[in-house]
Amino acid sequence: MIRLLAILFGGCLSLSYASGQSISGTVISDKTDLPIEYASLRWQASGTESSSDADGDFQVPFFNADSLIISAIGYLTKTIYVARAQSDLKITLVADEKAIEVVEISTGYYRLPKERATGSFVHIDNTLLDRNPSPNILQRLEGVASGVQFVNAGGNSSNDIRVRGLSTIESNAQPLIILDNFPYEGDLNNIDPNDIEDITILKDAAAASIWGAMAGNGVIVINSKQAKLNGRVNINLNANTGFSERPDLTYSMAWLPSDIVMDIEKQRYEEALYNIADHVTVPYYVDLLDEQKNGRISLEELRMGEERLRNTDTRLQAMKHLYRSGFNGQYGLNVSGGAGMHNYKLSFGLWDNKSEVIGNDSKRVNFSIVNRFAPTRAIDLGLGFTYVHNGNISNGVSYNDLTGNYAGYPSISPYIQLSDDGIAQSIVKDVKYSYARVAENEGLLDWLYRPLEERSLVNNTSYGREYRINADVGVKPLTGLEIRANYQLVQGNSKSNTHYLKDSYYVRNLVNSYTQANGSFIIPNNGIYREGNPEDRFSHFGRLQVNYAGTYDERHKLNTLAGMEIRHSQAEIFPGMVLYNYHDDYLTGSNQYNFNQSYPTRPTGAPSRFIPGASAIRKKLTNRDLSYYGNMSYDYNSRYIVSGSIRWDASNLFGVKTNDKGVPLWSIGGSWNISNEDFFDLEHILPYLRLRTTYGRSGNVNKSVTHYPTVRFTTSALGQPAATVLSVGNPSLRWEKVYTWNSGLDWKMFGAKLSGSIEYYIKDGNDLIGDQFMDPTTGVDEAYKINYADIQSKGWDIQVSTQHAWHNINWKVDVLSSWVKNKIKNYATNEATRVSNYYNPSVPPEIGRSKDVIYSLPWHGLSNEGLPIIYIDDELSKNYSEFSNVHLKKEMLIDAGVTVPTFYGSVRNTLGWKNFQLSFLVTWKGGNVFRRSSMEPDGENRAAYHMDYFDRWRQEGDELITQVPRRINANEMTAADISAAATYYRVSQQLITKADLIRLQDIGLNYQIDKSFIRGTPIKGVTISGFATNLGLLWKSTKYPIDPDFRNSIFVPVRQFNLGIKVLL
Repeated sequence: MIRLLAILFGGCLSLSYASGQSISGTVISDKTDLPIEYASLRWQASGTESSSDADGDFQVPFFNADSLIISAIGYLTKTIYVARAQSDLKITLVADEKAIEVVEISTGYYRLPKERATGSFVHIDNTLLDRNPSPNILQRLEGVASGVQFVNAGGNSSNDIRVRGLSTIESNAQPLIILDNFPYEGDLNNIDPNDIEDITILKDAAAASIWGAMAGNGVIVINSKQAKLNGRVNINLNANTGFSERPDLTYSMAWLPSDIVMDIEKQRYEEALYNIADHVTVPYYVDLLDEQKNGRISLEELRMGEERLRNTDTRLQAMKHLYRSGFNGQYGLNVSGGAGMHNYKLSFGLWDNKSEVIGNDSKRVNFSIVNRFAPTRAIDLGLGFTYVHNGNISNGVSYNDLTGNYAGYPSISPYIQLSDDGIAQSIVKDVKYSYARVAENEGLLDWLYRPLEERSLVNNTSYGREYRINADVGVKPLTGLEIRANYQLVQGNSKSNTHYLKDSYYVRNLVNSYTQANGSFIIPNNGIYREGNPEDRFSHFGRLQVNYAGTYDERHKLNTLAGMEIRHSQAEIFPGMVLYNYHDDYLTGSNQYNFNQSYPTRPTGAPSRFIPGASAIRKKLTNRDLSYYGNMSYDYNSRYIVSGSIRWDASNLFGVKTNDKGVPLWSIGGSWNISNEDFFDLEHILPYLRLRTTYGRSGNVNKSVTHYPTVRFTTSALGQPAATVLSVGNPSLRWEKVYTWNSGLDWKMFGAKLSGSIEYYIKDGNDLIGDQFMDPTTGVDEAYKINYADIQSKGWDIQVSTQHAWHNINWKVDVLSSWVKNKIKNYATNEATRVSNYYNPSVPPEIGRSKDVIYSLPWHGLSNEGLPIIYIDDELSKNYSEFSNVHLKKEMLIDAGVTVPTFYGSVRNTLGWKNFQLSFLVTWKGGNVFRRSSMEPDGENRAAYHMDYFDRWRQEGDELITQVPRRINANEMTAADISAAATYYRVSQQLITKADLIRLQDIGLNYQIDKSFIRGTPIKGVTISGFATNLGLLWKSTKYPIDPDFRNSIFVPVRQFNLGIKVLL
């Protein structure tokens, strides 16, 4: 590794000019007088090439008098004659009115201008990516990429997004991520957004099928920045500092004031509804009442305690002592240059994050270096290395960590006091508070849990490392013909460990729990060291590809490619480790314990439990893939384009027969540039009009299913070997197939002031993996998965852009709007499935329904007794348990809608004035619903409180003004009936709520320092920026004070404010 880095650095340091003379200047646009970045400059005679930088500036070595050819996408090519070396040239390019977009798209296999593509692509350039300073690359796509839907708002992994809906039912639904021309399966948080040049999203078959059996869910192609051959060193420095507000824990409706909860608890205590015993945890106030009743505290002490609790709000305590304003710092350095035969790029990035939870911090370091060599015009070589290290410290105590176990129901009391005059206070945790308070009198350790002390008594860390090596060589033996070989190695590992100090609650709780009746310790009273399951992973990827591009008679353009690739990847998970009696000073501990022997545990001595051991999971997952592929595009006279692709994929997951291991995938497409036809006479209004259509087949794979039977070998609780059948095997296992039809219309009007596209698509997922149930007499009572299921998604993607200029003012508006729905066409749902499964979070698939469907039970209102109305045999009944277990049928369920928005979009305004630029993003979504929470009839029994408590039915006649049922007392009906009544209300249509919303996503402001202030200095440009995000809702359809995107959260994402500076040297 050291030798490799030395070679890479050495290559950079060897940069030198072949000549001392040069010409320099700026390339600008004739319309805006703004610089044109990365314009191509080529000497006609020598063929030497260079390009302008991000500010349009260039410096080209000068040898002899020659013609200089300047070109840029979206502009007409210009040629000027240069007789001598000179500086301060100003070259103006004329915009090509018929160019739909000044973009070049990348598929990971090839690049081409978007106007020559028949497929559906979305291109996000570096300017748009840099607008959002989020440290996660995918978060920068939210609201700016057509057809890309964030299923989980604010998500930061590919699992949180969909590209044009669903095309699978049981398999992986996330899009394929391509990073620098190869599939990437690592943590997306390892990617430094500041080192990314652009992103292309492949949405239809013609765009994505080149990636074959992995592309059925769409493809996101991410390209890192590369060196620019501009003849000099460029240095980019950027720094961004962000602050976030302290979370507002008063957001959630799942809460009641302390005095109300205390009144409820007192009433239930007086009704003897609590099981008062040492081994049963009860709320602190209930324990206080029982202590006074049994004479252990006085009435005056009780009154003082009640006064203190009634004036305490746990949420405010947590906000003050557990949370803080977050901090996020991003710092980057990018150095690039090149001349003659060599160019290079070095980048370094540092990300420092302090979470809103005190004690949770994370850091990430990114480093990359890329060298490219061109010893001749026919040969070029590339070598790149990327290293990422991230580390996390998770010692914080959050609001959810205050949860106590109240008779088996986790809950947080609203009157918890965390600190009193700077002294950490104890709260109920795993054992009854009064029992824990006197534990030391029984010869035990202090058993009280003090949240504020735990941050300094636990050291919970994790880290991950990853490095990538990329190498490629290209040979051009003939004009237009290129042969290129690529190789990538990715290797990474991750590890986590936790050191619990001797005085931590975790240690004290374990020691006390396992202390025997005779006072002997089973677990030593010392530190405990736990190591999670380490993971190692690597992949090798090789590709050989032949490209050809030719133009004949200026009217015929042919682009073809063919290649093969092979991939081998492996991930290993190793067993964890635990050391008891751990001494941090000596790094010593012991794991010599009998983890298969059970011991009686306190406070009751039962049940007997095993000593907590380490995770014994050991996994090794190996994937081997082989592919052959080809792609062709023919353009006649810039009017008609036809394209096609074919690919054959094979995997070790699909058995030994070649036909089973491989699957052919393909696409065809065509486009018609109507505006280039001789008969088209609307150029003055509609200078660009193009129609395109594609159809093809891509695929998907479920890597949890194989051709062979699979068994997991484990060790039973008795220490004996055991095995679990994970899959009975499927000899007919095949790839899932996704057929996609796409039609689109691209247009430009009024001299490019108004432009856009509209696309309609249908995605048919066929031969999908689905559950099939075996005859129970086989001894396998679990479902096994085979290919047979079908799903269809269809929708529209619309993009409209308009831009106007008045003197020094530029205004641009970008509108995105999408509509998508899915429907299951074929699935064999088990007829024995319980009805209750249909209103659980994981809903069984049903033919004719959406995969995202949510079911509810019919709501008939409240009776004059304040109870949910149900009917058994057409008669009013209170036998809720009988209704649920006997009379409730699947046909009674209501299709209440879908949980994922069916339409979504955004409006982005960008306003420029002189050196200022202001932009803001508004997003919307709708067509979906959610099931909100409420105060249920048995909420008091489970300490599950909600603000709907104040809207409860209280007397006859209230059923006319409220739909919140009253509390059901234990003496009214059986516990089973009470629970069933609560469930009926919880999943009823009454709690289904519309989730439509409009959100102010973010606002950004940039200022570019005028060049007159930095003239004569090494600084070429300075940009200062400000950005604010998570700014809140502008409108929502629900009347309830909750954000539909975060209906179950204890707080909504806090507002974040960033200040940044970029310096170009």
